[in-house]
Amino acid sequence: MDKLKYILKSYETWVCKNPDTVGDFETTAKWASYFVAGRITDSSVATELVYSLSNLLVMYNDRIIAKYRPEIASINDCSIAEPTNSVCYRLKVMLTTLEYCEVFIEISAKKLFGNKGKWILVAFLQCLKAAGRFFILKHSTERIITTPALPVLNRKKLSKKNNAAATTSTNQLSMDEHSVTIKLKRSGRIMRKVEGAPPLQYRSFKLQEEVMSVQNQHHPKGLLQAEYLYIAKPLIHLASMGVFGEKSWKQLLVSLAVDVTSIKMYHNNRQHMSKEQQRILSHRCLNLCMYLMRSPFYERFTQSRLEGLLNLLAKIPIAKMMAGPLRDYIPHWQAMYFYMWST
Repeated sequence: MDKLKYILKSYETWVCKNPDTVGDFETTAKWASYFVAGRITDSSVATELVYSLSNLLVMYNDRIIAKYRPEIASINDCSIAEPTNSVCYRLKVMLTTLEYCEVFIEISAKKLFGNKGKWILVAFLQCLKAAGRFFILKHSTERIITTPALPVLNRKKLSKKNNAAATTSTNQLSMDEHSVTIKLKRSGRIMRKVEGAPPLQYRSFKLQEEVMSVQNQHHPKGLLQAEYLYIAKPLIHLASMGVFGEKSWKQLLVSLAVDVTSIKMYHNNRQHMSKEQQRILSHRCLNLCMYLMRSPFYERFTQSRLEGLLNLLAKIPIAKMMAGPLRDYIPHWQAMYFYMWST
């Protein structure tokens, strides 16, 4: 056990000192999943296993960086910087792990238990994720849930900070001596020193519960209702698939209507939205393009046009190396990834 602890401690130290190298290794691991696709037996299982493990590695490394260098997490405006002993943070870790592994779990469940067992497990996982998201929305200051629940740290900002620190190395010692944060020994929680407090006229001596209640009072109900609707979308879509069938137009239109309604409700209250909410909403608007790859729209319209384009690219010598395997594997990707709950 002591040797294992020493290895983990050495790895954590290495991650903190070499974030760029760690990022290169993570990228290589993700690309490895694409090269495995279609080249070995049960490639879908192997591909998803490699891809899920690479994402879990990124999440683990981000937690290490946030733990030992909390100023990086604060620069990224990332919720990974919140106390690790909070219930909401633990829920976010659980939700992020499920989001990274859910496709692998679905494929494995189908091979082990058949199609019926797969959908039972899918329904259970989506109910679990929806319950977790509802809890976070109810018991935290967040008013819109990201996907994944724990965002990936922006390594570019980390590199910029390192470069800026190198140019001001002469003042580094004095900055360390007057650090505005302190780490508690028992809980590991990062707290601000008195020296790091804002000017007196901007200080608030209210309890955190009071601050949250005030924020909830000023937060329009329309935004909360829009997020509740978006969280319930996977459950609504699964129910419509069970009623109308997986290839029915009705289940597609039901999910599209829920998506559009949620976005419309956000748009009607956009004057009350923060920049982070607007950024996430823009991403959700772009995700509407994913409906072009979902059944039955894909089989009726997108498939023939996409295959024609890839066949044309396959005639070009250089593009042939990518267009051929992509054309052969797109049907598998469409069947595995393009569910309504994958985004």
